[in-house]
Amino acid sequence: MFNLFRSPGIEEITPQQAYEMASSGEVMLVDVRTPEEWAKTGVAEPAITITLQDPQFLQKLEEATGGDKSKKVAFICASGGRSMQVAQALKQHGWENVYNVTGGTSGSPTQQGWIQLGLPVKPYQG
Repeated sequence: MFNLFRSPGIEEITPQQAYEMASSGEVMLVDVRTPEEWAKTGVAEPAITITLQDPQFLQKLEEATGGDKSKKVAFICASGGRSMQVAQALKQHGWENVYNVTGGTSGSPTQQGWIQLGLPVKPYQG
């Protein structure tokens, strides 16, 4: 089956891999969903939150990474679509090590998500 979210040049990792990599400090995990989504489901335990809808998204990401475009950053959304879009856009703008978390927080038709896998979630502190 053709996967609309798949993109050449963007490495995809599972929620379990993202959890392990983020917990060990190997990668920064960024949740790009909306504050309403974060409040509803909580946020993946090691993730920072920067909504894709924020006009200062790129500035906030650069602050979080110290402006280091070689830093490993994994993006997570609800199912993997928005996070793939972010990864693609950043790759085109010189970011070297971007990852998409397949299945996202809530899962997709082809992949279990963070919550379904029982990975730790923290309440959103809006």
